[in-house]
Amino acid sequence: MEKVPQVQALLKQFPWGRIETDGTFAEPLVRAYYNVLGAEGFGYWSIPGGSNAHLQQPSNTSGSSRVLRVEGAKGFEHGYMLLSNQVLADETGWKLEKRLIPRLVFELGTEPELASKADIVDWDSWYKWRNLPKESPAALLLHYPLTVYQLLVNVLHVTGPTRNSSESRQALNVHYIGAEVELNMLPLFSELALLLPYTDIKMTFFGVAVHSLVNKAKKNSVAMKAKQNEPVYAYTSPASCGASTLSVFLHGDHENWDPRLPFLLGSKPDAIVGLNAGLTSYPAWQFVILCCHTDNTPFAVTEYAEQSAELQRDALPQIIAHALPRLHSAGMNGSELHNLTRPREYPIAFNPFQRPGQRNLGSVRLPNIPNGFTMGVVGNDEQEIIHPASTGVSVPASDLSELLQKTEQFSLNRLD
Repeated sequence: MEKVPQVQALLKQFPWGRIETDGTFAEPLVRAYYNVLGAEGFGYWSIPGGSNAHLQQPSNTSGSSRVLRVEGAKGFEHGYMLLSNQVLADETGWKLEKRLIPRLVFELGTEPELASKADIVDWDSWYKWRNLPKESPAALLLHYPLTVYQLLVNVLHVTGPTRNSSESRQALNVHYIGAEVELNMLPLFSELALLLPYTDIKMTFFGVAVHSLVNKAKKNSVAMKAKQNEPVYAYTSPASCGASTLSVFLHGDHENWDPRLPFLLGSKPDAIVGLNAGLTSYPAWQFVILCCHTDNTPFAVTEYAEQSAELQRDALPQIIAHALPRLHSAGMNGSELHNLTRPREYPIAFNPFQRPGQRNLGSVRLPNIPNGFTMGVVGNDEQEIIHPASTGVSVPASDLSELLQKTEQFSLNRLD
């Protein structure tokens, strides 16, 4: 419960940050106040509604939950705007007063300060850097790209605002797994190009929703570019901000990330991220976990609840140990086996760029927030040794199953 004051303080800094009597934050009321609550036709704010946080996860096997659910808008397609022939701009995407919009296109002299000269560590510093009043509800959407920034810079340490220069640029290849609602706001990830000067970012989105969207793409639509291996969105920051670039790709050929996919062979990402991931709630994650450990690919996620992250941290060595007999029989040995089984730390931290406000989950009182807590799964070689994965003792399936069930109880990933 010691994190409750932190969660509440983060919300209270905003004029719209009202805490209800049960400790929750009624985000839909704020959206309604700004006239951005709804499904299709609400720009970046478009959501299906309902109580399921992750609508397109057929691999989830925890359907026995008895919690009351509210259905979302029927037929809603995440990223539906990409089925048209143009990408949303600042005004058409945000649908807010101009003074409340964190613009991506600037008039001369209105650009933010070069990020390497600023100290952007939380919402307060970001709002000041962007010269945006706290009245703006931008944080209710921008927690997605800013959380990716937090994972890349402060969890995985694969890049940073002071790392690069005009003489020495960095090419950064990021895989974003499990995208859904993010498909409705792809231009907002341009914030990464502003936050990371002199960096050329390639970001590829994977997931069931991505696969569904790309397969519905028609001629001349934005989404059709994905079938042609072209970026569906691109942005270049102003020269005064480092002239960084962002290229967004959608991988629509398969529902799940798999390093054996032809286009991934010989093209290892610099980092893999998953937001509100539910690592032990969806079976598809287990393959990602094993592959990132084996190849030492930097991998980090966020979870709604700290307790969920802790249970998942405890489950990771057991998932690895449980898979070892199968991997041994498949011939794995040498450096791959060493990487997979060597002891690692899985650090968990409060995310300063979490979405403000506790989720409305009724009886849940412990902090449970979208992108609430970060967890590094695979980092650099300097990781502290804490959680060993034993190569000699297999983990009983019953123990692993029990741990996964506890994780699901804490995460409540399917509610919002």
